[in-house]
Amino acid sequence: MLSNLLLLIIIAFAKSGQLTFDLEALQANYSWKIFFNVSMAIGMLILFGSLFKTLSLSGGGTTVAEMLGGRLVPQGSSDMRERQLLNVVEEMAIAAGMPIPKVYLLREQSINAFAAGMGPADAVIGVTEGALSRLTRDELQGVIAHEFSHIFNGDMRLNIRLIGVLHGILLIGLIGYFILRSLRFSSSKNSKSGGGIAALAGLGLGLMVVGYTGTFFGQWIKASVSRQREYLADSSAVQFTRNKDTIAGALKKIGGVSYGSYLNNPAAPQYSHAYFANGVKGFFGSLFATHPPLEDRIKRIDPSWDGEFVHSEAAPSLPPESLRSTTPGTRSPLPGVEKIAVVTAILSSAEQAISQVGTLNEQNIEYVHALIIAMPAELRTAAQDAYTARALVYAILIHNQKDKQHVWSLLVKHADQSMPALAEKYLFELKQLDEKFRLPLLDLAINALRELSTNQYIQFKRAVHQIIISDKTIDLKEWIIQRLVIQQLDLHFGFRKPAKSRHAKLDIFKTEVETILALIAFVEHKDDAMAKAAFTSGASETGVSGLDMPARQDFRLEMLDRSLDNLMQLRPLVKPRLLKACVAVILQDGKASTKGLELVRTISTCLDCPMPPVLR
Repeated sequence: MLSNLLLLIIIAFAKSGQLTFDLEALQANYSWKIFFNVSMAIGMLILFGSLFKTLSLSGGGTTVAEMLGGRLVPQGSSDMRERQLLNVVEEMAIAAGMPIPKVYLLREQSINAFAAGMGPADAVIGVTEGALSRLTRDELQGVIAHEFSHIFNGDMRLNIRLIGVLHGILLIGLIGYFILRSLRFSSSKNSKSGGGIAALAGLGLGLMVVGYTGTFFGQWIKASVSRQREYLADSSAVQFTRNKDTIAGALKKIGGVSYGSYLNNPAAPQYSHAYFANGVKGFFGSLFATHPPLEDRIKRIDPSWDGEFVHSEAAPSLPPESLRSTTPGTRSPLPGVEKIAVVTAILSSAEQAISQVGTLNEQNIEYVHALIIAMPAELRTAAQDAYTARALVYAILIHNQKDKQHVWSLLVKHADQSMPALAEKYLFELKQLDEKFRLPLLDLAINALRELSTNQYIQFKRAVHQIIISDKTIDLKEWIIQRLVIQQLDLHFGFRKPAKSRHAKLDIFKTEVETILALIAFVEHKDDAMAKAAFTSGASETGVSGLDMPARQDFRLEMLDRSLDNLMQLRPLVKPRLLKACVAVILQDGKASTKGLELVRTISTCLDCPMPPVLR
């Protein structure tokens, strides 16, 4: 509307040589064709500008992190503070059942962080050097928990869409600016057509006013939305860690250190609404502030706060990393850390399991924390490095093979020449490994394997495939590795496109649902009668009528890939119903095997519905 009004004023001025705002005079120059064409042009400009910016950020969180000058923290980092940061992120991701985000370090002395990406599969966590050096492990965990809340609540995708829309509106103002700038040079060379130049100058100035006015209100809306999301993320972080001092302590240090939370990177204002705390200073102060005042955030978390910030600039001492410890007294210790098999949480229903999808809780974080401590050190270290993680995956696959001599020859032929010796070393450790460590080790390995080059990954993938098909059959453990590891890495390296959510009804995938539920029933229950009862229990949770269980002898693992690929096209709100049915099958007899839980978690990961480790 403003653009059309501006154009009418310019047309009237070009015809009469006088600037007028009289509505009757302007109406004489009105044409519905002009109105329609201008509206379409402005709309298309905003749309294409928004799409261009959104597509430029569609590379995932890596694009945003690099735009802000971030440096990827390598999985094999030997720096103690970087290793601590990676451990915190790994523990939280595994506890949530989601892929481990890549971690970037920003060369900023302020205390800040962000999460970026289109979804959990391509999310990254960014942390400033100031946060890494000044925060304790507990405070760092609180900040990371805050960022994980943004990932779970879909804030990352919303942030990128807001950036795109604002860029489209801003283009109008930028076009006006370039018109004025071009006239500055043309007017010095040609002074004859003064009226035309004045009209163009008015058009340029008007477009700047329209564009920047729209951007003004867009920024105001963005700030208003962002402030509410920050309160939600703060409360979620306290809920995840069960310790208000973690995130409150970080906020108090931001208010007390000289650098605060402000970023110096020129690109920082574009992503201002995604930071842990205010990353840029605004001319309009609180009007455009994307975060609530520090005092308000701290008071909501810690009502008894005395109003004093922490003014110490000194970095906290770092305990030996082998402790992977938290501050004494902040949490009750997990029973059975030294005997990881002793876990207190019990699944009582399918509803309880599904309520944990896309969230975190203190018990799962502590469980994973203790689980990683209890891992054999050599295997854990191998899983955290891109080079050795390949050999670890090979060793896990070979461990399940009967004809190991034939498999070794395939490994020598298809893998890097140093891999057989490494795989043999890890194979000895795997013989004594409790199976509860298998999935967490694979989670760590997947994250490390993302650092491979494309050619290295192609070689790795080919070797994995040759090992799996070497005995002419694919067992369940091999299928889990193939689906869990290769699918995520294929997405990362661009060999697989993310599934599009197209279908809102589970009924159209009747055969696929039968396949998934039957598999879980056969894995979890050896007795056919019990398996049938479990299948029936799960079928009732789906809401799909007429589901028939295939016979055990007719079932093939090859059917699973096609079924899962189709089910990945379900809308997000439908997927939890399927997972609820899967858990109901497991809980038919009140027990849950590690193999069954691994299977359900693999299915949930493929469906992009991260399910935390189900504690038994």
